[in-house]
Amino acid sequence: MGCATGTIKYSLFLFNALWAILGILVLIFGGLGWGAMPDAYAIGILVLGGIILVISLFGCCGAVRESPRMLWTYVSLLLVLLLLIVAFIILNPKDVFKKYALQTVENQWELEQTMPGSMDIIQKTYNCCGRDSAQDYLDIKFWNNTVPNSCCKDESCVNPLNLYLRGCLSTVEEAFADEASTLGYLEWGLLGFNAAILLLAIILAIHYTNRRRRYNY
Repeated sequence: MGCATGTIKYSLFLFNALWAILGILVLIFGGLGWGAMPDAYAIGILVLGGIILVISLFGCCGAVRESPRMLWTYVSLLLVLLLLIVAFIILNPKDVFKKYALQTVENQWELEQTMPGSMDIIQKTYNCCGRDSAQDYLDIKFWNNTVPNSCCKDESCVNPLNLYLRGCLSTVEEAFADEASTLGYLEWGLLGFNAAILLLAIILAIHYTNRRRRYNY
């Protein structure tokens, strides 16, 4: 059992190192995505990243110290996290990022009526023009039958061929078309990875618990 136990121990340590890296990446994603998603969603992602990071460090310590108590605590934390992930998968509203992005386009277009230039960042990012098309700018007196430079490739509207013809609503919606499937893969991947670590942790915790009992005899 010694060789097998050692393999499981170091496998658990390796998985926890990867788990810690994943937690850091989740924290980075939540931080960089602040403002590009609902605040409550961003906070939830940051909390999840922090929990993953703390649990992974706890697991590494338990495996290195070969402590049954720490490992069983680690198993309990992993089980709670597993249930949280399952609840998130079931209760997670669909198309969160797409709906937020589309609402942002609507809000910025409303601002564009009174604060010209409000759409610039969106138009540069998605290579689009106006809410529904470049034609929308004809209804804004400020632009005097022209469009802002952000509506054109390289911000140069001298050449009419540089004009982005598609509106930002349809362009943004297309950009987030794969959101549901992408998030689905990430959620189930996270769930599977957590389940694999949980199984290794249980095996190792049982082994060290039995070994301690034998030593006490």
